[in-house]
Amino acid sequence: MSPKSTRRSLLGTLFAAAAGGLAGCADLLGPRELAHEVEMYNRRDTAHTLTVRVENAGGDALYRQTFEIDGDRAREGTEPFTGAPTAVVVTVDDREPIERDWPDPNCEQQGTRSAGGVDVYLLPDGEVRLEPTCDTIYAE
Repeated sequence: MSPKSTRRSLLGTLFAAAAGGLAGCADLLGPRELAHEVEMYNRRDTAHTLTVRVENAGGDALYRQTFEIDGDRAREGTEPFTGAPTAVVVTVDDREPIERDWPDPNCEQQGTRSAGGVDVYLLPDGEVRLEPTCDTIYAE
Protein backbone atom coordinates (compact mmCIF):
# COMPACT_ATOMS: atom_id res chain seq x y z
CA MET A 1 0.00 0.00 0.00
CA SER A 2 1.37 3.39 -0.91
CA PRO A 3 1.84 6.14 1.71
CA LYS A 4 -0.67 8.35 -0.16
CA SER A 5 -3.50 5.81 0.06
CA THR A 6 -2.78 5.24 3.78
CA ARG A 7 -2.90 8.96 4.44
CA ARG A 8 -6.18 9.27 2.48
CA SER A 9 -7.70 6.40 4.43
CA LEU A 10 -6.64 7.94 7.73
CA LEU A 11 -7.99 11.39 6.77
CA GLY A 12 -11.27 9.87 5.53
CA THR A 13 -11.71 8.01 8.79
CA LEU A 14 -10.96 11.14 10.84
CA PHE A 15 -13.42 13.26 8.83
CA ALA A 16 -16.15 10.62 9.17
CA ALA A 17 -15.60 10.39 12.94
CA ALA A 18 -15.65 14.19 13.30
CA ALA A 19 -18.88 14.51 11.28
CA GLY A 20 -20.53 11.80 13.38
CA GLY A 21 -19.43 13.51 16.58
CA LEU A 22 -20.80 16.87 15.49
CA ALA A 23 -24.13 15.34 14.50
CA GLY A 24 -24.43 13.90 18.00
CA CYS A 25 -23.77 17.33 19.56
CA ALA A 26 -26.53 18.90 17.49
CA ASP A 27 -28.99 16.34 18.86
CA LEU A 28 -28.01 17.22 22.43
CA LEU A 29 -28.79 20.90 21.85
CA GLY A 30 -32.23 20.14 20.43
CA PRO A 31 -34.14 22.35 18.01
CA ARG A 32 -33.99 26.07 18.69
CA GLU A 33 -37.34 27.79 19.12
CA LEU A 34 -37.97 31.02 17.25
CA ALA A 35 -39.01 33.91 19.48
CA HIS A 36 -40.47 37.41 19.25
CA GLU A 37 -38.84 40.62 20.41
CA VAL A 38 -39.86 44.18 21.16
CA GLU A 39 -37.50 47.11 20.59
CA MET A 40 -38.28 50.62 21.86
CA TYR A 41 -37.38 53.93 20.23
CA ASN A 42 -37.86 57.33 21.85
CA ARG A 43 -37.84 59.92 19.05
CA ARG A 44 -38.74 62.77 21.39
CA ASP A 45 -36.14 65.23 22.75
CA THR A 46 -36.83 64.38 26.41
CA ALA A 47 -36.58 61.21 28.49
CA HIS A 48 -39.72 59.11 28.95
CA THR A 49 -40.80 55.98 30.75
CA LEU A 50 -42.35 53.48 28.37
CA THR A 51 -44.05 50.33 29.56
CA VAL A 52 -44.91 47.69 27.00
CA ARG A 53 -47.07 44.64 27.51
CA VAL A 54 -47.63 42.00 24.84
CA GLU A 55 -50.75 39.88 25.26
CA ASN A 56 -52.13 36.71 23.71
CA ALA A 57 -55.78 36.23 22.65
CA GLY A 58 -56.76 35.36 26.23
CA GLY A 59 -55.31 38.63 27.57
CA ASP A 60 -52.41 36.88 29.29
CA ALA A 61 -49.08 38.73 29.30
CA LEU A 62 -46.40 37.11 27.15
CA TYR A 63 -44.00 39.99 27.75
CA ARG A 64 -43.93 43.02 30.03
CA GLN A 65 -41.11 45.50 30.44
CA THR A 66 -40.63 49.09 31.56
CA PHE A 67 -37.97 51.20 29.87
CA GLU A 68 -36.45 54.49 30.98
CA ILE A 69 -35.24 55.95 27.70
CA ASP A 70 -33.42 59.25 27.25
CA GLY A 71 -34.39 61.60 24.44
CA ASP A 72 -33.68 60.34 20.93
CA ARG A 73 -32.44 56.96 22.16
CA ALA A 74 -33.43 53.31 21.69
CA ARG A 75 -33.51 50.10 23.65
CA GLU A 76 -32.67 47.26 21.31
CA GLY A 77 -31.87 43.61 21.88
CA THR A 78 -34.53 43.12 24.55
CA GLU A 79 -35.57 39.79 26.08
CA PRO A 80 -37.03 37.37 23.53
CA PHE A 81 -40.38 35.72 24.28
CA THR A 82 -42.55 32.99 22.80
CA GLY A 83 -46.26 32.50 22.37
CA ALA A 84 -48.92 33.86 20.02
CA PRO A 85 -49.11 37.63 20.52
CA THR A 86 -52.29 39.43 19.48
CA ALA A 87 -51.97 42.86 21.15
CA VAL A 88 -49.38 45.39 22.25
CA VAL A 89 -50.23 47.79 25.09
CA VAL A 90 -47.92 50.79 25.48
CA THR A 91 -48.02 53.25 28.37
CA VAL A 92 -46.01 56.46 28.07
CA ASP A 93 -45.16 57.95 31.46
CA ASP A 94 -48.45 58.10 33.41
CA ARG A 95 -50.76 58.51 30.41
CA GLU A 96 -53.60 56.18 29.47
CA PRO A 97 -52.40 52.91 27.88
CA ILE A 98 -52.51 52.68 24.10
CA GLU A 99 -53.53 49.27 22.75
CA ARG A 100 -52.73 48.16 19.21
CA ASP A 101 -53.00 44.86 17.37
CA TRP A 102 -49.78 42.85 17.13
CA PRO A 103 -48.59 43.53 13.56
CA ASP A 104 -48.31 40.61 11.15
CA PRO A 105 -44.91 40.94 9.46
CA ASN A 106 -45.45 38.08 6.94
CA CYS A 107 -41.85 36.99 7.49
CA GLU A 108 -42.24 33.68 5.64
CA GLN A 109 -43.57 35.49 2.57
CA GLN A 110 -40.47 37.69 2.73
CA GLY A 111 -38.29 34.57 2.81
CA THR A 112 -37.13 35.11 6.40
CA ARG A 113 -37.13 32.50 9.14
CA SER A 114 -38.58 34.56 11.98
CA ALA A 115 -41.40 34.53 14.52
CA GLY A 116 -41.76 38.26 13.93
CA GLY A 117 -41.25 41.14 16.29
CA VAL A 118 -42.22 44.75 16.70
CA ASP A 119 -40.46 48.10 16.92
CA VAL A 120 -42.32 50.59 19.12
CA TYR A 121 -41.70 54.26 18.32
CA LEU A 122 -42.60 57.21 20.53
CA LEU A 123 -42.79 59.92 17.89
CA PRO A 124 -41.94 63.63 18.37
CA ASP A 125 -45.66 64.50 18.44
CA GLY A 126 -46.26 62.00 21.27
CA GLU A 127 -47.98 59.39 19.10
CA VAL A 128 -47.01 55.71 19.34
CA ARG A 129 -46.27 53.80 16.11
CA LEU A 130 -45.63 50.06 15.70
CA GLU A 131 -43.58 48.57 12.88
CA PRO A 132 -43.27 44.83 12.33
CA THR A 133 -39.82 43.23 12.10
CA CYS A 134 -38.51 39.93 10.80
CA ASP A 135 -35.28 39.56 12.75
CA THR A 136 -34.37 35.95 13.50
CA ILE A 137 -34.40 35.63 17.28
CA TYR A 138 -34.31 32.44 19.34
CA ALA A 139 -35.76 31.73 22.77
CA GLU A 140 -33.12 31.51 25.46
